[in-house]
Amino acid sequence: MLLADVSIFWLSVAVVVYTYVGYPIFIAILARIRGRRSRETTAAFLPFVTLIIPAHNEERWIRHKIENTLELDYPRDLLQIVIASDGSSDRTVDIAREFESRNVAVAVFEERHGKQEMLNLLVPKSVGDIVVMTDTNVLLRPDSVRLLVRSFADREVGCVTGRKLCIEQKGVPQGAGENLYWRYESWIKQNESCLHSCLGAHGQLFAVRRSVFPPVKKVGEDFYIPMKLVASTGLRVIYEPEAIAYTPAAANLAIEFERKTRAHVSFLLTLSLLPVLMFPFKTPVWWQYVSHHVLRMIVPPALIAMFVSLATLARSGRFYFALFVAQVIFYALAAIGFALARRDIRIKLFYVPFYFTFANAAVALALLRWPRRKYDYAWKRTERIPIAG
Repeated sequence: MLLADVSIFWLSVAVVVYTYVGYPIFIAILARIRGRRSRETTAAFLPFVTLIIPAHNEERWIRHKIENTLELDYPRDLLQIVIASDGSSDRTVDIAREFESRNVAVAVFEERHGKQEMLNLLVPKSVGDIVVMTDTNVLLRPDSVRLLVRSFADREVGCVTGRKLCIEQKGVPQGAGENLYWRYESWIKQNESCLHSCLGAHGQLFAVRRSVFPPVKKVGEDFYIPMKLVASTGLRVIYEPEAIAYTPAAANLAIEFERKTRAHVSFLLTLSLLPVLMFPFKTPVWWQYVSHHVLRMIVPPALIAMFVSLATLARSGRFYFALFVAQVIFYALAAIGFALARRDIRIKLFYVPFYFTFANAAVALALLRWPRRKYDYAWKRTERIPIAG
């Protein structure tokens, strides 16, 4: 029994450490040794772009979003802007139509279809060579689209994702956690992109070559679309860190927790849609896919196994007793970090353990929801705090 507990403990440690530390380090080293140098791009490469903004009851954000979009540093004669209202029952459509005289098209779907089905209907009718998607409650830097599409000068590129920056505001503690997480993720994405492709895109801002835009299944489109392209065409998915989308923090920690949980459920449902990505050497990104995403789904059970096995091993000697005490201290720090975060107090000693535990609790809940195979295809807006000023 003791040998079994030892094996379970160290196997669990290996899964957690490799997933969050080992893989990011390995991918960074490989990117430096074998990574592709960025091909020179030129500002002269300006393809026709269709920019689609899905909206459902977004009267709070839509005017500001359209005004921000019209300020983009991109030739207006090469930019088609489409506001896609998905069953809105508020003033979203009325506000959007105020901008039709400025060449903003408004596509109205009286009943909710879901973002995925709207894309299936809109993309074939779009006129742009490149289709850019962005969320309503996101502000784009003026040069974001220009920087986003320049990588398409390379015919091997099928999708480009921008960089998400969460705007930290006083009294909104979850903003710091989102930024911490996305800085870590961005570092990994940049290294993956150097090797071949980053895995998935940021829904706040990403672009796809229209000629290879796949029919979208009813799961998270910002992950399914780029991974479908890699699996079926071998085209690359590029991370463009200079194409920046600013997003406010989720309104509270509960909403951020639910957003993370739904994103993980969506990924788990995608596993059966793109099984080829998990087979060794079938695609250029199989190792990255398994290491970056599949193993993260195994981390919460591994953390539980670590705790339970250590509770038994703690009685067998000082070494395991010390490890068990260290584990208890870690979760105590996480609990303190949660209490402090609710009061907008962020101290790294407490906040890092808290956010690690917070993120993996969302994965654990997703694993419980996954067998029910339920996913809100019409998507739920993540309620976010308006940007101060």
